[in-house]
Amino acid sequence: MTKLMFTEDELSLFQARFEENKNWKQWVRVTNCDGLDILSLDIEGRDKKTVRMTKKEGQGYLAKCVDEWGLAVAHDFESLLNTVDEGTDTH
Repeated sequence: MTKLMFTEDELSLFQARFEENKNWKQWVRVTNCDGLDILSLDIEGRDKKTVRMTKKEGQGYLAKCVDEWGLAVAHDFESLLNTVDEGTDTH
């Protein structure tokens, strides 16, 4: 399996978005046993949720909501972050 790691540019974009969004509370980057690079993000709002983002070979980027059903796929990382941000409940 090819290791699909987030680039420094992608991590910089994520960090900038994290600092801008007051509901994005904490994040961690891990590599699972299959070598998958994962950004795990805790989001607060009406309901707290955890979103895990990965790169998918030939498919762009994937975000899954851990605490409830949810899935997003995007061709580029900024679009994926926009989708995650739009899903943030600010009420």
